[in-house]
Amino acid sequence: MQERVNLLKQALQDNTAAIGLWCSLSSALTTEIVAGAGADWLLIDSEHSPNDLRSIVAQLQVAAAFPCEAAVRVPSDDPVFIKQVMDGGARSLMVPNIRTADQARAVVAAMAYAPGGIRGFSVGHRANAFGRIANYHANARAQQLLAVQIECETGVANAAEIAAVPGVDVLFVGPGDLSTNMGAMGSPNAPHVQAAIASVLAATRAAGKAAGILAPQRADADRYLADGFTMVAVGSDLGLLARGSDQLVAQFRKG
Repeated sequence: MQERVNLLKQALQDNTAAIGLWCSLSSALTTEIVAGAGADWLLIDSEHSPNDLRSIVAQLQVAAAFPCEAAVRVPSDDPVFIKQVMDGGARSLMVPNIRTADQARAVVAAMAYAPGGIRGFSVGHRANAFGRIANYHANARAQQLLAVQIECETGVANAAEIAAVPGVDVLFVGPGDLSTNMGAMGSPNAPHVQAAIASVLAATRAAGKAAGILAPQRADADRYLADGFTMVAVGSDLGLLARGSDQLVAQFRKG
C-alpha cells in the first residue's frame, strides 16, 4: 500500500494557487459537507476551535474521501501534540505565531523521525494505515507539508530566516493577529500592516517557498492571489453558516 500524494504540497511546489476553506465547527459532518465543495485544501482548526484529538481524527477520516488535502492547525508548537496529530493521520500542519528560525527548526524536528528529528516512533498508527504503508517511517517527510504562521512584528522581521529553514514549506500570514499586534486591531488593510504582509511575501518568494494568507473577503483574496500568494483561505464553515443564516432570516424580517 502506498501513501497518497499530497496534492497541496505538489501544487505549491509548482507555484499553482490552491484555494482553501477553514473548518472551525469541530464537526465531522460539517467538515464532510465542506470537503465536498471542491476546495483544494481544508484547515481543521484546533487553535481557536473546540477541537480535540478525537474530533480532529474524525474530520481527517471524512475528508479522506475527497481529493482535497486536510491540514490541521495545532494550538501551538508543542511537540507532543504535533506527534499525536501526525500519528492520527495529519501530514499537513499549520503552526501559529512562529517568531524565529530556531522555533521553526524545532517544529520541523517535531515532525521528523530520528536522526533528523524527535518524532516518537510507533510501528502502526493511522498515519501509516496501521502498518500497511511500506517504508512509511523512512519516507514520511516526502508527503508532509509545514505552514508556519507569521502573526507578529518579530515574525515579520525574521521572515527571510524562517523561510530559509529546510522543511518549512509555507509562510502563512495571519492578518487578524498581525494587525492586532501592530496596533491596528480589525484593520488588516491598514497601510503599515499591508507593508508588513508584502515584506513577508517578498522574503518567502525569495527563498523559493510558498506564501499563504487568510482572506475571507473576495476583493482581498483576489488581490493577494494577484500579488503571488498561493495558499489562500477564502472562507470558513462557521462564517458560511452564520452569514447564510443571517441573510436568510433577514429576508423575512424586512419591513
